[in-house]
Amino acid sequence: MRGDASDAVDAYLTDTYGIGLEQVLAEATAGSISLVLADIVKILCERVAAFTHTDGGISETFLGLLTVADVTYRFRCSVFNDAGGERFVADIEEFSALRWQTKLPLPRG
Repeated sequence: MRGDASDAVDAYLTDTYGIGLEQVLAEATAGSISLVLADIVKILCERVAAFTHTDGGISETFLGLLTVADVTYRFRCSVFNDAGGERFVADIEEFSALRWQTKLPLPRG
């Protein structure tokens, strides 16, 4: 992690749902999300670069938006897919809050 908002989001996801930010990003950039987080996390992302290694692995770079607990973050991350099918986040280059919303319950009158 980079020591920025990603640390706070990672701690929140891990402590609350048992799934860390890197796992969420690795799964989401592959087009899936854990059922535990289906109603909690929203993600939109796009692959902007890919490089195939001589050993059969693939490095991909993604840009996207991740919303967790009503806060939207912009992210840029690199994901590595090894030749055996394992997928993991190699680096989170950017992770910053864009906007957040506060929900205030109003009494019905």
